[in-house]
Amino acid sequence: MIGRSTKCVLAAAMLLLTVQGVMSAQKYPLPTAAQQAGIDKDASRHFGDSPADPGPLATDLSPDLTPAAIDAATRKVADWQLARSQPYFDRIWTWSVLYSGFMAASDSTGDAKYRDAMTAMAKKYDWSLRNRLPNADDQSVGQTYLELYLHDGKKDPAMIAPTRADLDSVIGLSTLKPGDPRIPWWWCDALFMAPGVWVRMSEATGDHKYIDYLNAQWQRTYDTLWDKDEHLYARDASYQAKREANGKKIFWSRGEGWVMAGIVRVLQYLPKNDPHRAFYVEQLREMSARVAQLQDTDGLWHAGLLDPEHYPLPEVSGSALFVYAMTWGVNEGVLDGATYRPVITKAWGGMLQHVYADGRLGCIQQTGPEPALYLPSASYTYGVGGFLLAASELKRMSLQHSGSGVVDTDPGRSANIVLPVPANPSLPTIFLVGDSTVRNGHGDGANNQMGWGEPFVSYFDTSKVNVVNRAIGGRSSRTYITEGHWERTLALIKPGDVVLFQFGHNDSGSLDDTARARGTINGVGDESKEIENPILKKHEVVHTFGWYMAQYVEETKAKGATPIICSLVPRKTWKDGKIVRGASSYGGWAREVAEKEHVGFIDLNEITARKYDALGEAGVEPLFGDPHTHTTLAGAEMNAESVVSGLKALKKDPVAKDFSGKGKAVKAYREK
Repeated sequence: MIGRSTKCVLAAAMLLLTVQGVMSAQKYPLPTAAQQAGIDKDASRHFGDSPADPGPLATDLSPDLTPAAIDAATRKVADWQLARSQPYFDRIWTWSVLYSGFMAASDSTGDAKYRDAMTAMAKKYDWSLRNRLPNADDQSVGQTYLELYLHDGKKDPAMIAPTRADLDSVIGLSTLKPGDPRIPWWWCDALFMAPGVWVRMSEATGDHKYIDYLNAQWQRTYDTLWDKDEHLYARDASYQAKREANGKKIFWSRGEGWVMAGIVRVLQYLPKNDPHRAFYVEQLREMSARVAQLQDTDGLWHAGLLDPEHYPLPEVSGSALFVYAMTWGVNEGVLDGATYRPVITKAWGGMLQHVYADGRLGCIQQTGPEPALYLPSASYTYGVGGFLLAASELKRMSLQHSGSGVVDTDPGRSANIVLPVPANPSLPTIFLVGDSTVRNGHGDGANNQMGWGEPFVSYFDTSKVNVVNRAIGGRSSRTYITEGHWERTLALIKPGDVVLFQFGHNDSGSLDDTARARGTINGVGDESKEIENPILKKHEVVHTFGWYMAQYVEETKAKGATPIICSLVPRKTWKDGKIVRGASSYGGWAREVAEKEHVGFIDLNEITARKYDALGEAGVEPLFGDPHTHTTLAGAEMNAESVVSGLKALKKDPVAKDFSGKGKAVKAYREK
């Protein structure tokens, strides 16, 4: 009979063989007994696990920093983690870091399911923290509560009231009195967990006391843990005298990642004029420079930054946090792009080498206070959170670096539809929603056709406002909703944004034909008709054009944003020497909805028709790339200018302060 100890030895040997197979037959030391006990505990709490056979590595991901490639990796990892973890959601820090990643993934991909899962989690726990007087770890879930609140149009005070009460009580603790040697953030991890909550609370309430607290406590932690020689943080004061096996100081990759990512989480909401901002920026620069020096040839970093030989496996959670922080720094102009893009690119490619075919993200060290050994298959929630944060900033960098504006492959009936997201989420955004007369194809002028949404951006100062054209060719006011495009667009909208809607060209089609099934019922009434949709393969209730337009308006208002309705641009159809107007149909119905809902209305149909009339048939001909509907670049430019003149004619122009020099030169439209 084989004894228990012999079985353990054989099991360990078999596990090592599996690890060797997964990692190209390289030998890696197994965790110690104490480390294995921690791994087992983490598994019992559903934080993650380290299976002996995690299956094959993914072969369908590309390291190219293109929006589509980044999006594919984001969804693969996020979907696997969401399905695996949602039944066990909790408020402890290991989960809250994942929640921050899901929030970023929702913003980046435009997929509302990640944000919806976070809302469900928050409601389950009544928007409360883990303890009434929490430490930094237990405060961390408040970042998600506050982000949900800040992006919610209704801004229900109940969403932040419990967290606010807890933070207010923390401010009064004796450990915060001047001269008290005890500090609340005594370990470096805390600089990710708590400060992001405090700065977001200040943003949500307008009360600067939360930033005052944040600045004071971070300074105390810096004074205690900052190593001026290595430009890194000790994990806590007890580690300042400890050494690695090679005699060097212990600097833990995930610990340094917590700090760098924590700096970013602060800078995202810290006022530009805050006198402490320069301190955080300089910290990010110093740490990024040192961390970049320690990057390994595979693009990643080891658990022990100064003793990689003792921890031979790359460590993905710390690496992901480094990538997140550095990429944000490049995106915001805090870090030099020429210096850090190669570091970031190499690291992203390295991380993708640890994604498995099912979406598992491996090589993540289990919980603990210091560098440790783990298996290649090790996957934990917080590491995935860091990966999703990194991916969201990488997508933003891809957009800014390429200048293409294309960031996302929008799922739906047409898999190749690509839609942009805000380049700078901290700025207000003007969203455009409509059909091919707003955005034709990929917006690249193919076939000598372009929608007015592409040149529209040049009328605005993009350092002040994002202009995001999410219109899709062939869609009606109905199908933009039923195919899910509006849901994903709505998820991106935040308070202070502006949304321009223009539909009508495709609403006159059949309600239930097998080619499009995109028509709506004429008018603005409450009429409806039940059909079996042959495209979506389901029962559907079809409403009037006005009903769908009103839905857009109401849901935009609910997000705290400003809806503006445009009548459809006219087709090149002449009658008696004048362009045929749409005042008796979709143009007029659009006006009726705007008046009923008390929102801005731009009569784009009439504004542009007058210009066409003045040019005459011969003058208008070069403005169209097809017989009657789609404009050339010149025609798109004319229509974009018409929209701007219509904006300026509104009683209250919500974007008046955001015009570029070109936009300022346009005169307001005046009705005759």
